[in-house]
Amino acid sequence: MEPIQIKEAITRYLEDVEMRQQRSPETVKTYRNTLRRFEQMMQQSNVIFLKDVDETDHAFPYRDKLVDEELASNTIKKYVSVLKSFMSYSVKRGWITCNPFVFVNVPGAETKREYVILNREQVNQLLHHAHNATLYNIFLIGCDAGFRISETLDLKLEDVSFESNDIIIRHGKGNKMREVPMTERIRKSLERYIQVERPKADKDSRYLFIMPNGSKVRANYVNEYLLEVSKEQLGFGITSHVLRHSFATELYNADVKITKISRLLGHASTETTELYLHISKEQNQETIEVLNAKNREEDKFVKKEVNKYV
Repeated sequence: MEPIQIKEAITRYLEDVEMRQQRSPETVKTYRNTLRRFEQMMQQSNVIFLKDVDETDHAFPYRDKLVDEELASNTIKKYVSVLKSFMSYSVKRGWITCNPFVFVNVPGAETKREYVILNREQVNQLLHHAHNATLYNIFLIGCDAGFRISETLDLKLEDVSFESNDIIIRHGKGNKMREVPMTERIRKSLERYIQVERPKADKDSRYLFIMPNGSKVRANYVNEYLLEVSKEQLGFGITSHVLRHSFATELYNADVKITKISRLLGHASTETTELYLHISKEQNQETIEVLNAKNREEDKFVKKEVNKYV
């Protein structure tokens, strides 16, 4: 059988969902939007044929991308479920030999991110071993500014203002704009990068971070190298989203108010920010234990005082 293109496979699967399975128009619409979104992601990775979709290179990164976009857990589960169903159908039709999404689960993504928080020493170790200046600065913005990877890669040269010492996010999540102050080392590093280290390509581009051929840097490129460096240097793999979590947690540990952290991260509410502060649960328990200890001491004193009048 000739290999089938992803686009064609999706079209034929949607026909089956609508005609044979007789799903509701709303369900068909959800399937179509989800699968076409996946198709676009594969096009960005230059994957045309369905047989070339790989578990490690594409299925898990697809799930991680949804997590990075801070979608609701139920939404992510729905998207992944659609891909599992589509791939299962493709196996039955003989288009592929195995389902690359079979081991992809959302709780695994949440658990992995919940407990992986980097300290400052680990962050600096990753920065020191970045493969090139472009990756170094992308990692640095994640570590010291807490940007989403999509926000970092969408930055244009004009979005970096050395006069006001700000980086401007013009189209953050929800299409919101925000200005984030630069740390001293981000400022120095970006000045050097723009003046000296940024690739000199024949193709002009206004994007801040570009490849040697002038094209925009893609998230997969960043996460692949970050995964490699973190495994080599830390003994475990991470994606760019862990840098954002670590940034938020470090500020929280330094007693920065959660409302201020929320604004820096571009969150709509502090409830979302609280999800980032995974270590805070342990810290809160430690605080309660300290309070319990003080209360026990005070209780002894109170009981003694009471006993005087009994």
